[in-house]
Amino acid sequence: MRIRSTRHRTAVTVLCAAGFALLVTGCNDNLAQDGGEKTPTKEPKPSATPSKALDSDAGKTLALGESTPITYKRSDKTGTLRIAAKSVVKGAQSDLDKVALNAEERKLQPYYVTMSFQNIGKNSIHYPFLTTPVNLRDSRGEDAKALITLNGDVAKCPGEDPDDFGAGDNATLCKVFLLPAGETPSVTSYTGDFDKEPVFWKAGQN
Repeated sequence: MRIRSTRHRTAVTVLCAAGFALLVTGCNDNLAQDGGEKTPTKEPKPSATPSKALDSDAGKTLALGESTPITYKRSDKTGTLRIAAKSVVKGAQSDLDKVALNAEERKLQPYYVTMSFQNIGKNSIHYPFLTTPVNLRDSRGEDAKALITLNGDVAKCPGEDPDDFGAGDNATLCKVFLLPAGETPSVTSYTGDFDKEPVFWKAGQN
């Protein structure tokens, strides 16, 4: 009877020790899962700089190439665009050989304003006339004369408005302006919504 009792106590002791080891292991695992003793992880990366608010640059003057989101509204056409004035480039009268100009217009200096457009809204804009709201002012603050040209008329200022500008679509278009001889451009602008101020870009000399 004593031998049987000793064996029984020994077995119980072994089982208890094993159970304690499993309990400790389980606790350690739980601590690791709960963050008690787990290896430190890398700090999360900061979120990207938030985009500009819609129409937040209305009335402001931006640098060439800087984009901004605007409301586009023309009668029954509405949408949300991201736009940027990419360049303002001095041209030559010889570039306009295919354009019908009168004698006075032949004395003026052409400049080419290139704009980029992205439809960041949900609406498709039918016949948007994207370049119509583009304007150019000279050093006196006077508006330049805008020319209506067809794609291919001026090789150095290409681009024709799409018939439909769908969500996610992109376009890069150029518009021709004429300034008096000796005048230089100061700013180019875009009026997306006549109820808001236009956005301006400083027109560097190119």
